[in-house]
Amino acid sequence: MNYQDFKREDFVADSYFRKWVQNPDAATRQFWYEFLTDYPEQTETIRQAAELVLDLAELSKEKVPDPNTAEQEQAWLEITRRTHPSYVRKLPLYRQRWAWATAACLAFLLSWGFWYSYRSSSQPYQSLRSTSEVPLKEWVNTTDHAQTLTLQDGSSIILNPGSRLSYPVQFAADKREVYLSGEALFEVAKNPKQPFFVYANELIAKVLGTSFKVRAFPKDQQVIVTVRTGRVSVFAQSDAHVKEKASSRELEGLVLSPNQQITYSRQDVRMTKSLVTEPVVLSHAKPSIPPFTFRNTSVKTVFEAVEKAYGVQVVFDEETLRNCQLTADLTDEPLFRKLEIICKSIEAQYQVLDAQIVITGQGCPANP
Repeated sequence: MNYQDFKREDFVADSYFRKWVQNPDAATRQFWYEFLTDYPEQTETIRQAAELVLDLAELSKEKVPDPNTAEQEQAWLEITRRTHPSYVRKLPLYRQRWAWATAACLAFLLSWGFWYSYRSSSQPYQSLRSTSEVPLKEWVNTTDHAQTLTLQDGSSIILNPGSRLSYPVQFAADKREVYLSGEALFEVAKNPKQPFFVYANELIAKVLGTSFKVRAFPKDQQVIVTVRTGRVSVFAQSDAHVKEKASSRELEGLVLSPNQQITYSRQDVRMTKSLVTEPVVLSHAKPSIPPFTFRNTSVKTVFEAVEKAYGVQVVFDEETLRNCQLTADLTDEPLFRKLEIICKSIEAQYQVLDAQIVITGQGCPANP
């Protein structure tokens, strides 16, 4: 098994990995300890996969079958298959009681891996800008209001008070690099052949053309990247494969879509993906979105409308909720209020997990 090439969904679908997370024994502990020793660059992927396994198990209200049974294997394979964004994700969710000793073991192994793989470079702004291959100009906002700058490539930047940005007068032929200390909103002109990089504290954001915000003040304990349009790839400067990810023509690392954000804890050296505080309807989806007015409409159709409008992924058990319908006008409601109304109507609950919306409930009686 080539675990060194696994992605998060591959680990989640792997029964031996799930056994270590949920029911560890001496053999699995030893195996994954040695794996983290040999492949520390997989630490972040393993942490995310382990958290997803435990969170999904904790959400469920049913007892988890034995991890080695065909039924359990098929369920987790279904989770992996549904990871394509075009699906309204419909997963059977399971519950597993897991001991404190398991959690302690997981924390120990992952923290060890983090120390090895993600030891923080803590490079200050001045050190970062000194690595530039071309001469830089610096823009410092000493006012009490935001200022706007248009770069040579047509990209625009709104720099907030107390922030500073270093940028070249003329970008290199193969890339566009800027260095930020503070907070700024970027509207990047699209050019796939010349990716745009923002270096901010310990993080690097890479885009081909999009709109996003970065907050990275020197004294803040967190770095936050929020996406408005397009897609943004985020990775740590201490990532073992940072050069490969930066030079790739594709967006690699942790990729964010509209209404998503990444929060990087500088103290814990940890990245957490989530939804923004107030998701908005995507601008490109507005012309094709029908009014959020439903009458005896299946929740499957309702959740599909939510996905299309906000670009989020909705996870629910279609079989359990097959009889649930909604009659409501949600047109002027923000996303989370929409979800509250929907869930109250069908006696369900929702939770935001890893930038996805997870719906759980007991189902609805069949219509007479």
